[in-house]
Amino acid sequence: MAVGPCSIALQERRVQLVESWSQNVTHLQELLYQVGALTEEDLSLVRGGGRLGVRDCMRNLLDVLHGRGEEACRAFFHVLQSQRANKESESTGEAIPPEGSGPSSIGSGPTNMQEYLRKHKGVLGRQHSPIDYLSIRTGRCISSESGDEPGSFTDITLSRCVGYTVPLQYHQHEAAMVGDAFRSQDQVCTFQDVYQRLLSVPGEDVTLLSGVAGSGKTTVVRRLVHEWARDSESQKIVLSLSFRELNLLSEPQTLHKLLLVHYSHLKPVLARVIDSQPGRILLILDGLDEFRFPLDFERSPKCSDPERTLGMGEMVVNLIKGHLLPGISILVTSRPHAISKVPTLLVTQLYSVLGFSKDQQRHYFEQSCSSPLVASAVWGYVSSYQPLQLMCRIPAFCWIVSTALRDGATCCLSQVTTTTLPSTARTTQAGSSDTSTTNNSHVKPITITAIYCCFLKSILVFHGEGRSQEGCSPQRLQEAPRVLQEMRPTLRDLGALAFKGLLERRFLFDQADLSSFSLDCSELSKTFLVEILREDRASLTYQRSFHFLHTSVQEFLAALYYVLQALSGSDPFSGLKSAVGVALFPVALHKVLTSTANKLLRPRRLLRRYVKKAFSWGGHHQSGHMDLFCRFVSGLLVPQTRVILDGLFRGRSQILPSPSSSSLSLSSPPPPPPPTPPFLLSLLHSQLQCGRLSPERQVNVCHCLYEAQDPGLAERLQGWLQVLAQQQVPDQSGPAKRDWSELAFLLQLIPDLQDLNLEAQGLDADGLRRLLPVLPLFSTLRLGQNPLGPEGAVVLACAVQSPDCRVERLWVVGTGLGCEGLKVLTEGLKDNHTVVDLRMAINHIGDVGAGCLADLLRTNHTLKDIRLRDNQITDKGLELLMEALTENTTLEHLWMFDNKLSKEGVRKLKEFARSTSHLDIKVCI
Repeated sequence: MAVGPCSIALQERRVQLVESWSQNVTHLQELLYQVGALTEEDLSLVRGGGRLGVRDCMRNLLDVLHGRGEEACRAFFHVLQSQRANKESESTGEAIPPEGSGPSSIGSGPTNMQEYLRKHKGVLGRQHSPIDYLSIRTGRCISSESGDEPGSFTDITLSRCVGYTVPLQYHQHEAAMVGDAFRSQDQVCTFQDVYQRLLSVPGEDVTLLSGVAGSGKTTVVRRLVHEWARDSESQKIVLSLSFRELNLLSEPQTLHKLLLVHYSHLKPVLARVIDSQPGRILLILDGLDEFRFPLDFERSPKCSDPERTLGMGEMVVNLIKGHLLPGISILVTSRPHAISKVPTLLVTQLYSVLGFSKDQQRHYFEQSCSSPLVASAVWGYVSSYQPLQLMCRIPAFCWIVSTALRDGATCCLSQVTTTTLPSTARTTQAGSSDTSTTNNSHVKPITITAIYCCFLKSILVFHGEGRSQEGCSPQRLQEAPRVLQEMRPTLRDLGALAFKGLLERRFLFDQADLSSFSLDCSELSKTFLVEILREDRASLTYQRSFHFLHTSVQEFLAALYYVLQALSGSDPFSGLKSAVGVALFPVALHKVLTSTANKLLRPRRLLRRYVKKAFSWGGHHQSGHMDLFCRFVSGLLVPQTRVILDGLFRGRSQILPSPSSSSLSLSSPPPPPPPTPPFLLSLLHSQLQCGRLSPERQVNVCHCLYEAQDPGLAERLQGWLQVLAQQQVPDQSGPAKRDWSELAFLLQLIPDLQDLNLEAQGLDADGLRRLLPVLPLFSTLRLGQNPLGPEGAVVLACAVQSPDCRVERLWVVGTGLGCEGLKVLTEGLKDNHTVVDLRMAINHIGDVGAGCLADLLRTNHTLKDIRLRDNQITDKGLELLMEALTENTTLEHLWMFDNKLSKEGVRKLKEFARSTSHLDIKVCI
């Protein structure tokens, strides 16, 4: 390691430094930790367990700094210089080498604002350098480029939302929203657009950045800060606070103190910047969805004094409302379900992080895989399976897939055979490419559960302690059963912690949570848990909190625990008793369940009961946060999926045959694993027919059927593809037997489909209700000649009122809406800003319905084309429409053929049409 001038100066002045600065060693450690010159391990080494005096601690500090190299030594001298400027006592006389100079250079150091701000940029630039998930543990970055190169950040697709509406309620798991986002009519934008908006355009505003877990919100923030630090032209001053860190501050404090604790290197100038140049400040508040304090924008007391002590919730409210630090710009990041915490009137702009496009996915795999050949193989697997490619929109999931497949992918996946999803490429828009490879026998799509099994296996076998990532070989896989068997107790405890958190909707855990499940900071725990450290300066201790790598990893480990317990005949809830007691559910209910379980002596009946209980929990949580857990449970109950985790399940199940219970000869191929348990398919099919489940949960049951490898699912989906292509004549004897939830599941897998054509397919109101999760996502809904009736109009009104509605053309010809149904539909359209074409001929709306349309036209300025052929409208209804059209200047086409108009009514209508040049009216007697 090369020795620089600051390292030499540190050694030459060692005695002077120990004599002069030992009394300040604790404060020096704090400052050096803040700027990233010291790590937590360094602090522990310097303090020596609290048994050393200040002079010995100072000597240890100098040794650590010298060992860390020139950059750490330079940071130390900068810290000393800033402290000397504030000391009232005489200087000890040592020269502080400025950055880039040798030890003989005598200078005043950063004595003006620009010097401090340049230093601030350097500190934040280092703290926000490019990293990936695995590099946190292995110390390497997936990119071969330097971390300082802008190319180290993989591009992520974003959108600027046109109009900011807050969803009233989310009923789907976030994973189900990912593909939907790419159908959005919002304006797609680049990272540079966001950068220019936040860091180049002056002005006071609040910007929201929304995205599902793992979509890249924090990556966008890291890149934003990193490129700002490299931009010498930017006049902005970026300050960043994490809601996770604010959660750890239980005592009220002042905003000024909070900022000084986080940015102690700005202490001499921070107050001046806040008072005189607030317009230059961009404050980033990252992770609103994780904030544990309530935000009460109505009743929180107004505060404009940064020196006044406030609770964390009140402080955030006053910052966003502009009372504290008026004039600054604020960027708040959040998952979708939490953005409604901020009132819409306070938000200037909303951006959504959509994740990876197909090209960005391919580019990511090229970066993360060891060779183009491996990258091509991984991309082949991903692009052959629509659910997998859809979830790879999420960058974090892309990393999981890459980790699962790139290390001996052929060896891991050669054991997996699954039901093939029918090709959906022919249903997409003309000109789109067909990426399906399902006709190739050597490329087999795999389930999401199989991917996570491969991920777990890859992490433990190829990336565990003492195992390098390079040189992965089949020999490693031969050791996998032994490794998994050794890790089984710890994996079970991790899964129990994950399951407990899932039941309580908790994603952040403390040390007590880990201790209650006998978990420590072992290598395995560190592999799946990310540790957050926060120093308590009063007691000189650290507060530790933990979260799983990604919420989907928590859900998978929870499902793994649940299935391990269920297969062994144990109640998964009883495994939590030592940690959470029976408070998770009423005591009386717990006694009943325990008594009943003891009476059920047949293990298979116990297994059915536990599995049914899991799906019952998932169905009762309408928010959808248990959806992915239920899919993983379904997948892990399939023996041929459990083959991947051979060793973890060996000998555990006395209920179902183990996929690897017999010894295998190297010369003979292993026997095929048993099929999916019939009771699982029966249970899922019965849930699909259950009228109590919401449409979103019914779609998730279809996902569960796919994970369970239902052999009949592919054939049924193929039939639905023929329906979408209008190639199948409806069976008059059994349209009611169709399960429209399966179609909703299939439509989620075709993100490029814009036109939903279900004309004359026997679709009734109940079937339309099952399609509700996907109805708002299409630009055209062709639903004519179906018996929807007024109840169907209620469903359509919900669809057009959805904040995610992208419907431009709504065609409901001959659907029996009547005046009652039209009244409901027009109420929904009053708040809609997307529908421009409404075709509703032969619906018998009469004059009452015409009056409802007239009321709509007075307030709706989006509709451009309305077709009302054969709707029994008389001169009375016509008068109402013409009166409303005198106030509406946006409607361009109105068709009134075959209604009950008199000759006089037709004459008046034609005269009215001639007087309104913007409106084309078609009518005949």
